[in-house]
Amino acid sequence: MSGDEAAADLVTAAMTLHRETAVLYAEVARQFGLTSQQTQLLCLLSRQEPSFGEVAARLGCDKTNVTGMVDRLQQRGVLDRAPDRHDRRITRIRLTTAGDELRTRIRDALDTAITARLSALTPGERDRLAPLARMLSR
Repeated sequence: MSGDEAAADLVTAAMTLHRETAVLYAEVARQFGLTSQQTQLLCLLSRQEPSFGEVAARLGCDKTNVTGMVDRLQQRGVLDRAPDRHDRRITRIRLTTAGDELRTRIRDALDTAITARLSALTPGERDRLAPLARMLSR
C-alpha cells in the first residue's frame, strides 16, 4: 500500500470511528430523552466545572449552543451555573446531584453499547485501541 493509500485508509478509519461513536451517543441519548450533544455535555462534567467557552471548544460548537443546552438541562434539574472563583465574568457549569446520577446512568449505557460494538475485536486489538484513541484527544 502506498503512502497516499495508507493516508486515505487512515482517514476513512477515523471517519468510521467517529460515525459509529456518534450513532452510539444518539442511541443512548434517546434512551434518556436527550440530544446527543446534551449527552456529550453531561459526560464532560464528570470531574470538572468548565466554562461555556471550554464546553463549546470541546463539543465543537458555538457558545450560544452551549447556553441553550445548559438552559434546557438546568430546567431538568441536572445542571447548575456557578460563578468562577477567580473571575466573576466567567460562569462555570456543574452537575447537580441528580445530574451526577444521570451522568452515571448515561456512562453505564455508553459503556455497554461501546463494549458491545467493539466485541468483534480481539483482546489485543482492544488493548491497542485505547491508548491510540487517548493520543488523539487534545
